[in-house]
Amino acid sequence: MPNVTIDDFARSFGTTPSEFSNVCLENINKHDFSYKLLAKKSRDGVILEVLKKISGDTQIIGAKERTAAWENGWAENLEAFKASNFDLDTLVPKFIRANQPIRYNGDYIIPRNSRFEYDYMTVFRIWLFQKYFSDYSTIYEFGCGSGLNLVLLASLMPDKKLFGLDFVQSSVELMNRIGQTHNWPLSGCHFDMIKPDESFRLSKGSAVLTFGALEQVAGKFESFIQYLLKQKIGICVHVEPTIELYDETKLFDYLAVQFHRKRGYTENLLPYIQRLETEKKVKILQIKRLYFGSLFMEGYTYFVWQPLSGE
Repeated sequence: MPNVTIDDFARSFGTTPSEFSNVCLENINKHDFSYKLLAKKSRDGVILEVLKKISGDTQIIGAKERTAAWENGWAENLEAFKASNFDLDTLVPKFIRANQPIRYNGDYIIPRNSRFEYDYMTVFRIWLFQKYFSDYSTIYEFGCGSGLNLVLLASLMPDKKLFGLDFVQSSVELMNRIGQTHNWPLSGCHFDMIKPDESFRLSKGSAVLTFGALEQVAGKFESFIQYLLKQKIGICVHVEPTIELYDETKLFDYLAVQFHRKRGYTENLLPYIQRLETEKKVKILQIKRLYFGSLFMEGYTYFVWQPLSGE
């Protein structure tokens, strides 16, 4: 049975094994990353399932009813967090589903570990956060949801000042409760990325993270990026589904594109940042597709940029 090796992780992330910290290596070694490839009949069955999902899916990203869905969703995490005596495992979002085929290296695979996606994502986040956020004292996550990323940041870098921003109040309350109960420098703040509050000031030279958040604004991201430039941040890391990096001549990628567009997830974020680079307003440090994702699309492509002086 194939297994994701340390070298495989490094290729996926766009790095080398020598860059992995002990914490990162420990997480690779303690989890089961074995999987099996699908025979033709089974693979055809997965493709049929994806096609039926695309055909019958009615969820529209950015629709008004989605606000209530997010409010209720993070409220469920908040109540579970309180009921469990503040167990951090209750913060795993419900949309990270176990026991289903996932996308890896240009094909569908069946992991032996039911938490394969979550464990893989955790290894990725440990590496990503240590590489890009270690030199920054203040970190803001916009669209922080259940606070999963901020909890990991707090455990990895307890000296950092953390802010979780979201457009629904249940998420804000959850961030404040996490900070209080675990004695972390973590605060929640209300913020709408579609209509940024220009009076909300970020610490100069701070770090910014979005992780599957700008995908939800249905392409209405320009005001937010311009807001970040005005705030004179130090670095910005986006982890978002990025439709522009798929190869639509391949069925595997074409299906992800169709799902992405059927729901109305954000497009053109990466080309927008690339245009800002040609205008000498930002410098792009990295763009990397992980070739890893859930059944329907890949949500872990990352790109990193910094404002150039004068912005």
